[in-house]
Order: sequence, then C-alpha cells, then structure tokens
Amino acid sequence: MRVNDHSPLAELLQQHHLSHGCPESAQAVWQAYGTTAAVLITDMSRFSAITKEKGIVYYLTLIQRMQDIVETVTTQFNGTLIKYVADDAFVLFADSASALNALREIRQRLKQDNQQFPQHHDIEIAAGIAFGELLNFHDREIFGDPVNEASKLGEDTAAAWEILLTEAAYQNLPADMRVHEKMCDHAFGKLTIRTYYMS
Repeated sequence: MRVNDHSPLAELLQQHHLSHGCPESAQAVWQAYGTTAAVLITDMSRFSAITKEKGIVYYLTLIQRMQDIVETVTTQFNGTLIKYVADDAFVLFADSASALNALREIRQRLKQDNQQFPQHHDIEIAAGIAFGELLNFHDREIFGDPVNEASKLGEDTAAAWEILLTEAAYQNLPADMRVHEKMCDHAFGKLTIRTYYMS
C-alpha cells in the first residue's frame, strides 16, 4: 500500500510526525482505522520445488484454484479477503472461531479439489491465526501485531496442513473449541509466540 494514495491517512501520519510522535496523534490513527479481529494467513507449500519442476505458469494454475476456494469460503463465513501476496492469502474475520471454521472448510475443499486433479500436484496450505487490535485501511491493507504473528506462524512455522494459533486467538475461541494437539513457544529473534497446534 502506498500511504500517500490515502490522503486522510497521509495527513494523520504527517501530523503524528510533526508532533514528534505524541500519543494523541497516534490515537487519531487508531480511531480512524483501528479494529479488533482475527487474522488468517495461509501459505501454499512447496512453491520452490514445484516451480522448479513444472514452471511458474503451472504453479499459477494451482494458485488460481486455491484462490477460488479461499474466496468462496471467506464469503460463506462472513470474512473479508484483504489481499493475496504471491501464494499467500490474508483474510480478516470477526473472531477466532469464524477464522478456524473457515480454515477447516478451506482445507477440506482443497483436499477434495486435489482428488479431482490426480495428474497435478496437490495444493497444500499452512496457516496461522492471530487475534487482536490492528489497523485496517479500507480492507486493502492491514498492519499490527496480529498480522505479524499470523504471518510468522502461517508462512514461517507451519508445515503443510498445519493450523497454528496464537495465545490470543486460542483464548478467543469458545471453550468447546479449545482443543489442541500441542502447545509450544516459537522464538523469532526477540519475539516469542506461544503457539497452539489445532487439528
């Protein structure tokens, strides 16, 4: 996102800069764009290996199939598709339960889709879900700790088909959904994320 393409945001950030980072100007940005939501980030597995073997055009057909399913399920579970970055999807949901249920449905539909195309590589995704306060710029770009955490888990940590939740995302689930396979802490430099592995 190019900040200067959004003049109200650009003006607020300019005020924050000129005020030497005073809390009041930062609060104005949060009042205008802040929200609390669950962030789901998915990442397709084996990008480099498949592209090396079959070429980027072939891999783009896999991305297209993944995107079709993600968009259908996101709408079904009242989510908001923010963007795609290469073979990653960034999606917002009102709560962790919606994100987790949507992700499980995406996973199921991808597995069914794979069975329809046995001559092609299976589409496999890894995913991270985080929950908390973030900045949402007109459903086109999102920033904040939950975005960073979901990215770390979905893109850098989870293996194919794994679903990883942060502590905040896990605690946001209803009690009957708080069933995990294991829990551990993952360190990323100075950042440590308590992570729940879900089935």
